[in-house]
Amino acid sequence: MVRLLSIPVVLLAVMLALLLLERGEERADLVLASDNEIFTLDPQRMSWLGDMRMAYALYEGLVRWNPEDFTIQPAVARSWTVSDDGLTWTFQLDPDAVWSDGAPVTAHDFVWAWKRLLLPDTAADYSNLLFAVQGARELLMWRSEQLAGFSPSPGAAEALLAETDRRFDASVGIRAVGPHRLELQLVHPVPYLLDLLAFAPLMPVYRPAVEGWTLDQATWDAARRDGWHTINPPPWSQRGFVEVSESTGRLQPDHRWARPGTLVGNGPYVLDTWRYRRDLRLVRRPEGSQADEGMPDHILLRSFPDPNTALLAFRSGEVDWLTGVSSDVRRDLLDQAATGVDGDEPRLTRSIHAIPAYGTDFFSFNCRPTLTSGLPNPFSDAAVRRAFALATDKQSIVDHVTGLREPVASTMTPPRSISGYTPPQGLGHDPDRAVDELASAGWYRDADGTLADAAGTPFPSVELLYTTSSPRHRRIAAALRDQWSKALGVDVHLVSKDSKAFGADLRAGDFMIARGRWYGDWGDPTTFLELFRSTDGNNDRGFVDADIDAALAAAAAERDAPTRMNMLAAIEQSLFQEHMPLLPICQIVEVTMHDPTALSGMTTHPRLVQYLGDVRILQDQHP
Repeated sequence: MVRLLSIPVVLLAVMLALLLLERGEERADLVLASDNEIFTLDPQRMSWLGDMRMAYALYEGLVRWNPEDFTIQPAVARSWTVSDDGLTWTFQLDPDAVWSDGAPVTAHDFVWAWKRLLLPDTAADYSNLLFAVQGARELLMWRSEQLAGFSPSPGAAEALLAETDRRFDASVGIRAVGPHRLELQLVHPVPYLLDLLAFAPLMPVYRPAVEGWTLDQATWDAARRDGWHTINPPPWSQRGFVEVSESTGRLQPDHRWARPGTLVGNGPYVLDTWRYRRDLRLVRRPEGSQADEGMPDHILLRSFPDPNTALLAFRSGEVDWLTGVSSDVRRDLLDQAATGVDGDEPRLTRSIHAIPAYGTDFFSFNCRPTLTSGLPNPFSDAAVRRAFALATDKQSIVDHVTGLREPVASTMTPPRSISGYTPPQGLGHDPDRAVDELASAGWYRDADGTLADAAGTPFPSVELLYTTSSPRHRRIAAALRDQWSKALGVDVHLVSKDSKAFGADLRAGDFMIARGRWYGDWGDPTTFLELFRSTDGNNDRGFVDADIDAALAAAAAERDAPTRMNMLAAIEQSLFQEHMPLLPICQIVEVTMHDPTALSGMTTHPRLVQYLGDVRILQDQHP
């Protein structure tokens, strides 16, 4: 039984009653609890899962995922076609789609939102999602260069923006061909394009709301009837949420547009209230889903900086869904669920869900020929990397160190996460072969058990770098040290650093072995395999192999889907049976809580995208 749950229920009831009195409002139909803040409701600026969960409630993109298997379903786009060469995509939009203020959703909304995603002024993390579009990368680079060399003078900033707009219209392959027809022109085929288009940063936004237009009533009526693209934008002095900086040349957005009363969305919910670090309330839009009785009318997201308090709130019935559970109590909860011991709280036990996620925990090898100290790097040899991988007992780590019983991983792509793709098997646990691999690299254990080369030079002490942010990292690092010392006879020194210093060391290549974690961004193996391209910005390992680069390029050019998936599986097999640039440990497991007898429509897919509009209330169990 979880020890922290022994806090008296009377005390808990008092605490929650005080919270309700403070809010002065009725309980929402669906209450979520999160220990992470919502940072932004601007989809182009999103990068966190919690923010994107809100985006999928407030906005709707061209397409959406089926949360069961992550196949693609229509959303604002009712249908689409692609040319024989895979370079031209045409989308037919729903002519009945409307924004929450009644204005029509048009192709121009997508064009403007995606231009906004591309401009460096927006400071978006996911501009690269559009780099396969003709001229998109070039526009971003051109404007970045222009802003870096900008010289202030009267009218220069507006002139630069006008030239940016002209270049976008002339050279970027994103075009509105009529109000409900959108065309994309690509540089090369992207087999997973539709998956990208379901991602939150590519959702549309309503330009008059984002820029805070001030218009007379007749002009507003025309914009809401025919679309904002049919009227002339107001002067900058009548745009309350954006201005052009005459000193830097940049667009200076005011992000207050994404607040209650000013945010205009096209999703199933609208933003009612948002109190930063406290709570956020959504209200179902009156049109579109009236007949669906199980759909929540009101959704409340509550912020709990203390995860134990969130767990207590769930126990009391004040919270319906914990989107994440503190690492401090995950092990106890999973033990309780595994044993089925629920005492007088069967709801608690049936509500614990451990979901293997779309991500992998691993340890990176520095693959560069030399270390930053100038000394030779033993891990530049793939045989040494294979030896350390073979000497690792991952099952022991997930059973006895993390205690979460995560699925062990021998490659990067999580199984059953991508339709049509079966990850290959990588290296397993084989200490005898590990010793042979070291011998093939010229390292042998002497009579004293010390690892040395033929000249008697000891294998260098291995520094294992991890972050101080979680006890989990320290425990796994310590287990690896013990396993490698026993199986290989190496000396391993643990080095812990805060996240900032750790990140700086990774980028500089100043490590031998370092912990890592990667969540996939899109539903294709390349979201993991591109990490091993020699030129990839996230290739912290410094891994370079011309054959892998060529194989990735060949797979990108392949149009037949099954053949392409087989090519990617061969690449992943080569990476993790031969090259071993990093050591996969386990698939990441997320622990959430909801009562399956009270809620349905909750996803268990590894990608963990939850459409709040899909949740259904099965019965009223609220206190």
